[in-house]
Amino acid sequence: MNGFYENGDFFLKYRNEKLFNDKNSVEECMKHFDKDGDQALDLNEFEQLLKSLFSFSGNAYFMQKPRIKTMFNYFDQNKDHKIQLDELKNFWSKIVKRTLLPKSALIIVDVQNDFIDGTLTLKKCPAKQNGAEVVPVINNLLEAVPFDTIVYSLDWHPADHCSFIENLHLRKLDQNSPIKENIKILDSVIFEGYPLVEQRLWPAHCIQDTYGAELHANLKRISEKTDPLGRSVIYVYKGSKSEIDSYSAFYDNCRLNETTLNADLKNNGITDIYVCGLAADVCVAATSFDGLELDYRVIFIDDATRGVDLEDIDNQKKRLVKNGALVVNSKDVNNMVTCRDRKPELGYATFLSLISSKNNQEN
Repeated sequence: MNGFYENGDFFLKYRNEKLFNDKNSVEECMKHFDKDGDQALDLNEFEQLLKSLFSFSGNAYFMQKPRIKTMFNYFDQNKDHKIQLDELKNFWSKIVKRTLLPKSALIIVDVQNDFIDGTLTLKKCPAKQNGAEVVPVINNLLEAVPFDTIVYSLDWHPADHCSFIENLHLRKLDQNSPIKENIKILDSVIFEGYPLVEQRLWPAHCIQDTYGAELHANLKRISEKTDPLGRSVIYVYKGSKSEIDSYSAFYDNCRLNETTLNADLKNNGITDIYVCGLAADVCVAATSFDGLELDYRVIFIDDATRGVDLEDIDNQKKRLVKNGALVVNSKDVNNMVTCRDRKPELGYATFLSLISSKNNQEN
């Protein structure tokens, strides 16, 4: 360890709400990183602060120099090439707090019978993956990780749903439909009228109040009344309107209808969402992308998902990373939720969210 880490993780003790909000906390931070004693942080000192903040057990992560400078310039509000105490207080409240005191939700997407051994079993999709393999991984996360909120989302389709290939005869194809004949499962069509979007066709699945729509029997259910960690529990039912599909747990596919999920997460103060379940390249990915647009920090748990098409799974993960999400293994999650492992990608996502919110307010 170099000089800035000889006393271990400077920020470790501030993972306590009371200590974080103590009036001396920012002054202590300034004193610790102000190595030349001028009561301000220059760019090099600010970089050392970031390396301490975004670290794992005192070992700093690599941070891109342009990102460090961009953050420095943003918080250097008086443009004197220093982070003064008042500017550090702003950084402390906007970036450090969300890094050290996040509130995390595990979103378990559609771990339902039909996707595991029913009418839309993933084993018969192109990737030929076994959806049941996510169940023990998710159960371990539920037992071992102190998430603040647990979310179970369920596809909840009426029998006449537009996504069912069995219902193809119920609707007229629009003249702009990419396919008009010899239509098969996984093809996409456009129906006349509302909402005039491409609809991918699947076998009938997760029909309301059927066995296929139930959560898999081996999936652990958290109960607010009996959970020793006192976690809140949210159930989200999606795809319940006949004429429009809903992959995301937040919105339908055209964003014409919103579930209660975002409001419920905001009410619980959630900042970070860890997304897993079925199917990786469809509903898990859609939920993750909407989470990013809603300014959550998004973590996609790779080994707790299974999908439809291998190429699509890979492409969706690449897109998520490009847009600011993290793709991790379940073994990494506990250290992240408990803030022992503080990854710079999430810190920069927090910064970009701050800029986005400011720009929206100004516009």
